[in-house]
Amino acid sequence: MTSRAARHNAICLGGPCHGLLTHIDQDIGILAIPVPRRSPEEPELSADYRVTRERVCYHGQHEPYIALHWAGEPGTCGCSSP
Repeated sequence: MTSRAARHNAICLGGPCHGLLTHIDQDIGILAIPVPRRSPEEPELSADYRVTRERVCYHGQHEPYIALHWAGEPGTCGCSSP
């Protein structure tokens, strides 16, 4: 079984996925992160997040998370269908 830190190495900041932990394998670019759905009837959407050099530390975690900053426009969802 893999540890939680091995599965989640990044955190979304801002936008519709704020606070969502995810795993990434790249150093640069923009990623389409799936927006969590509240019910199965909701459409599947994704939001763009930019990989940054910023790291976010949390108490109890050995490794800091990579900060993924929302790349959407202020005042908009910035979401798209997959």
